[in-house]
Amino acid sequence: MSKEMTISVFEYIGDTVPHGRTSEDGGPSAEGLRNQILDNWDQFDKINISFDNIAKMTRTFVDEAFAKLLETRTLDEFNTRLYFPDAKEAITKELNQAIKLRMKIISARQEREKDELSL
Repeated sequence: MSKEMTISVFEYIGDTVPHGRTSEDGGPSAEGLRNQILDNWDQFDKINISFDNIAKMTRTFVDEAFAKLLETRTLDEFNTRLYFPDAKEAITKELNQAIKLRMKIISARQEREKDELSL
């Protein structure tokens, strides 16, 4: 049986509309949520992300908390480790858009680095 955990975005952030990337006062933030996911990545086979009580998330929040995971993890790893069981259609759409944009950013950076090495 696989080990799994659940992270509640609402309980972690304490807001029905999570926004921004970092916290000015060191409080809960999208960056902190991403770090919590990464801190538990190797300890659990399945990490459920609960969006219960979340009305909406800003694009910057979604990018920082979830899409930036692709900076250190592959899309396959992301898809096999993270689960969004109660994500409503609007949240799923935001997640997909943020992931596609982040993958383009990563690809463009890799191309630039490749071009710089060939100079």
